[in-house]
Amino acid sequence: MRFIRLGPAIFFVEGELETTGEIMAPEDAFRLSNELETILVLKEKGTAILIRDHPWKVLTDIINSKAQTKIKITPAAPMIIVRVPDAKKGAELLKEKLEGQILDPYDAILTSSPSTTLVMVTEKPLTRALSFEDIAKALVVAKNFHEVYKTIVLEAPVIMLETKPEWNEITIKLYDALGHYKENIERLVITIEDLDLGFIVAEGWDWDYPRPLLKVPVYKLRLITWEKPERIKFLLKGLEYKGYKRLCDIDVIVKGEKLSWIKIGKFSSKFELATKARNELESMLSEDALKRILELEEKLFKMEPENQSELGESGESGK
Repeated sequence: MRFIRLGPAIFFVEGELETTGEIMAPEDAFRLSNELETILVLKEKGTAILIRDHPWKVLTDIINSKAQTKIKITPAAPMIIVRVPDAKKGAELLKEKLEGQILDPYDAILTSSPSTTLVMVTEKPLTRALSFEDIAKALVVAKNFHEVYKTIVLEAPVIMLETKPEWNEITIKLYDALGHYKENIERLVITIEDLDLGFIVAEGWDWDYPRPLLKVPVYKLRLITWEKPERIKFLLKGLEYKGYKRLCDIDVIVKGEKLSWIKIGKFSSKFELATKARNELESMLSEDALKRILELEEKLFKMEPENQSELGESGESGK
């Protein structure tokens, strides 16, 4: 789980700028931008150009271009994006620790200067681009970037605990009757990391006993998260099945108790649950993550026999 990352570098340009790139509204450029990409806001036209390269490269190209002789470039403040469980509490806490001013995100960018620092607060995962709507609060801090960044990193544990005093500790167990653990573990870890579901604090191998005298190997992962266990169970159900084919068994255990699929919601069957979970999972995953998961699943389909019988979760059909 990522707690902090940098935003795009934003520059306000006056004059005729000759550069390649798609012209769009500034808010669209922000929505499509990723960490340390460059947004050039053309002040006179009220439009922006998103360049998918770091600002040092973009500025170097502009400076070295003989055509760029009559332009003025003013940078906005460097941007730090912080993810917290409760944006309102997090913003107030950061305001207190950093002595910043809370503003609307758009206004914060416009009023910032290179000698200040922008801190954007969100509850959304930092693994993908964010829109202005995803930014709950913004702070303008009258301190240099390095001082602000250092303070946030050092205070991170306190900020996280004060915004969310109670966290959930979840154990996830993965079992594959065919022994194709490598591919299934990768699917599981990709999902957790891409959706920023929590902190993986431990992982390894263990034995499970689905029925008397039957011992099976399981991959075990311990997750610290502010997400509800039922939400984690729902999303991971989307990894167990692809259509009506079962790829693995995934159990979610909270305080020593296995969470049953029946407690997730009102579903007529676990197949209905798995289908809805799969659809939501695919809509949430990033393009690269989904592509890799589909590649792994295609490999698993080729590895499994056609007459594979369905298993319950770790051998228990009622869970």
